[in-house]
Amino acid sequence: MTRRRWRITLLAALATLAAVYPITSLFTDSSWISQAVVVIALSAGVGLVARGLTRSKVLVVVAQLLVVAYVLLYRYAGDTFAWLLPTPASIEVANSLGLQALDTIQRYTAPAPLNEGVTFWLLVVVAAVAICVDAMAATWRSPAAAGLPLLTAYLITAANGQAALALRFFLVPVVLWLLMLHTTARAGFSRWSTANAAEESEIDEVAHDRDALRSFSLGALKLGALGVVLALVVPLVVPHFPPRYLTEGLGRTEGGGGQGSVGFNDTLDLSRSLNDSDQTPVLSYTTTAFTKSPLRVLATSYYSRGQWLQPGGGNRNGQPQPLPPASQRRDYVIDVTDNTLAAPRIAVPYPVVAVAMEGTPWAIDPITRDVRVGRAVGSYRVTYADVAPSPPQLRDSGTPDSPDVTEDDLAVPDTVRTLVQRWSDDVTADADNPLDRAIAIQDHLRSADYTYDLDLGEPLRDESGRLMEPIRNFYETRRGYCVQFATAMIMMARAQGIPARMAIGFLPGQAAGTDKYIVKASDAHAWPELFFQGYGWLRFEPTPGARAGTPPPYAVLGSDAGSTGGGRSVTESEGSGTATSSAAPTTTAVVAPAPAEQGVLDRVGSALTLRNLAIVVTLLVLVLAVLVMPITAWLLQLRRRRAAVTQQELIEAEWDDLTAHLGDLGLEAPHGATLRQLRERYVTQGHLDEDSATAMGRVTTTLEKARYDRPERTTPQEAIRLHHDIRSIRRQVGSTRALKTRVRSFLWPQRGVAFWRDLPDRLSDLTRRRGS
Repeated sequence: MTRRRWRITLLAALATLAAVYPITSLFTDSSWISQAVVVIALSAGVGLVARGLTRSKVLVVVAQLLVVAYVLLYRYAGDTFAWLLPTPASIEVANSLGLQALDTIQRYTAPAPLNEGVTFWLLVVVAAVAICVDAMAATWRSPAAAGLPLLTAYLITAANGQAALALRFFLVPVVLWLLMLHTTARAGFSRWSTANAAEESEIDEVAHDRDALRSFSLGALKLGALGVVLALVVPLVVPHFPPRYLTEGLGRTEGGGGQGSVGFNDTLDLSRSLNDSDQTPVLSYTTTAFTKSPLRVLATSYYSRGQWLQPGGGNRNGQPQPLPPASQRRDYVIDVTDNTLAAPRIAVPYPVVAVAMEGTPWAIDPITRDVRVGRAVGSYRVTYADVAPSPPQLRDSGTPDSPDVTEDDLAVPDTVRTLVQRWSDDVTADADNPLDRAIAIQDHLRSADYTYDLDLGEPLRDESGRLMEPIRNFYETRRGYCVQFATAMIMMARAQGIPARMAIGFLPGQAAGTDKYIVKASDAHAWPELFFQGYGWLRFEPTPGARAGTPPPYAVLGSDAGSTGGGRSVTESEGSGTATSSAAPTTTAVVAPAPAEQGVLDRVGSALTLRNLAIVVTLLVLVLAVLVMPITAWLLQLRRRRAAVTQQELIEAEWDDLTAHLGDLGLEAPHGATLRQLRERYVTQGHLDEDSATAMGRVTTTLEKARYDRPERTTPQEAIRLHHDIRSIRRQVGSTRALKTRVRSFLWPQRGVAFWRDLPDRLSDLTRRRGS
């Protein structure tokens, strides 16, 4: 191993570390960088060792990939391994970690929280960059190309951070990259040879070469320094747009600071937000109510260019308007635990009456009644009201006149005003009051004319080729999820003079025991809230029932129901029992039909899923990667046997196979040894028993006869007997060797290694012959 090879490997590892270190600024915790150092060192070490063992550049990279991938998978999914090998469950763990990382990247502003999924995939990215840099700089000796993966690592931070990176984050990897260029160029220059100087030459060749090398190095450094200066100066004078280099980028909001939340940012983009199937638990709760209400996180009235925004961050002063009197509502209590929502958000049913959060500052927004907290809180208790007036009361509520209603609550974008007005007029043609108009709009959107679908498809374009406004796109496609349905109802209600706004939060979740409910990230939901004088903001549900359930009682046409009344009011004692307004359900025993027995084809078809096929293919690739050398050796021997035309050629092939295998077991054949000397060596050092020693004698005798006797005197029977004798000798010698030696001889046969080591030279010779 030359000193220069060590130097270029070390420089590549240091440059990789310098390029990935700025990524620590994107996350709240930088503890992952110590693991990144280990991954970089591991990839560099494996590359250094592999380059000493083989001349095949591809094998070096494959070895790095396999070793680093195995170590990372074992580190994070080692409990799923069987016999120290990954299983399908290991792939599932990696996939889950990837989904967790992707969710964090898409939902949080920088600096984002660091979790296990983010750490795992950060290390995967670091490993990929490290292997690429090492392969280009040290294996292929092209350090100039190594600048590309180094630039990728740098851009991950530059494109996703909240502020410009410090100059040192750029200069350190650039300086190390220039040193790699200098080291490789110096090595190449030193290999340029000149004719030896004649004794009478007056030129000092050594000094001349030294001066030329110094001039070459100085010129390279000047050129590199000029490139760095241009890279720093040009962006200052060339306009550029906000980049996105990591998926869609860590979410950026005004103010930044990593205050995103599980499920939401302060900006709700209709084209992608809330389209989530993540099963990560967000919180758990118990409640005194029988009828579970959605948990609202925030509400907003401001819509602009396809996005629901919260201008001003919600830091408004004052007191919210009073709730309806106690005679028109019922109050309940919800106890939340295991909350993972990041500050300043918490999820609570609407509207809030009182909050109990010991030691945590909180406030209620005077307009939206969102509860904001000063820091993340794991558990809290909230008293909330069930405001559910009867439809006759809402029909007589009168014209909205309240400080809670702002201009934004009635605003319709100019780009779709005509469309929305015509759309809503058609839907509400038979309604003569705000409630019936709202119900008509809700029922229209819940009808079979519309399809609930998480896949919005490709956005449509207008006659001029521009993307349609999302509301117009939904009108044309009649397809969307909760955000699209809620937005459509809000705009149609506003066109009819009904104040409306967007509420964002979670569905009630799933039961997890007798009284406990768990809310997951996939329960994220959006719904419209419409204002009725005297009763405030009331929830409606235009999203089809498959996703959101049924609308509230007052939003069902023909219903005269009032408050849901299901549960134990906070004014009642614990022993007062349940409210009588909720009748006890009756149950009827129903015998379920016995499931039809699946046939063989059905069972096979259910097993041949895309996921199972992907797992099987991955395992096959891993197995083939482990067995590539023994398979190569076996194929080479098989090809030579089939190419044998005479018995002599077949016997020579069998003998070469035996000597190669014994060499893998530690019995190397000395150069220039005769057949009888080899026989004695194999019998003695192979610890052959009497039968195997006799078989070895027959093998060498047959080989001598095939080499020195007339060809026709070597019979096929002798070749067959030699084959059986060789098999017994291999078994006998193998039984005397340690397990480690036998495993190495199987997985790393020198015949297979030599084939892959010499492959580049053979391909080069083949290309040269074809060219000539």
